[in-house]
Amino acid sequence: MNVPNALTLLRILLVPAFLIAIVYGYLGVGLVIFVGAGFTDLLDGYWARRFGQESRLGRYLDPVADKLLMAVSFIALAGIGLLPAWLAILVVSRDLFLGIGTAILYFSGQGVDAAPSRWGKQTAFVQILTVALTLLSAIAGRGGQLLGPLYILVGTVTVFSGFHYIFSGISSLPADPD
Repeated sequence: MNVPNALTLLRILLVPAFLIAIVYGYLGVGLVIFVGAGFTDLLDGYWARRFGQESRLGRYLDPVADKLLMAVSFIALAGIGLLPAWLAILVVSRDLFLGIGTAILYFSGQGVDAAPSRWGKQTAFVQILTVALTLLSAIAGRGGQLLGPLYILVGTVTVFSGFHYIFSGISSLPADPD
């Protein structure tokens, strides 16, 4: 196992620790774990490119780790009332639909490109920012009034990027399917 894949596995293993911290009200610990998980995401990509350790496993495992962290983060924060449930539903539904679409492409014999699009990267950025700012606001006890517009932005970008991926996947299907 190479270093980038080990870092990705570490990010996956941090997800339950993050969830435990949030559920039991240790928001500061949760924020530290979340930032640490985010750091492993930056580091694994950098390491893979810098030292030529990109792998097929990493191309699939990295987005799975990212989606797992985001889904758990949004569900947990909605579950304790720190962000609206509708936003968690949008984030999780988008990733669920993308996973189903990827599986359909794979099992229909189509090539599956796990590389994120520009819209996917922007969505990931605003989702990460939202989790971090939501936790910071809850810890600081202020700034919550600024989160409403951010939630609307995140919801909009999440839906838009989801449709972007869906239409990209549909357009990759052959014109004359078997």
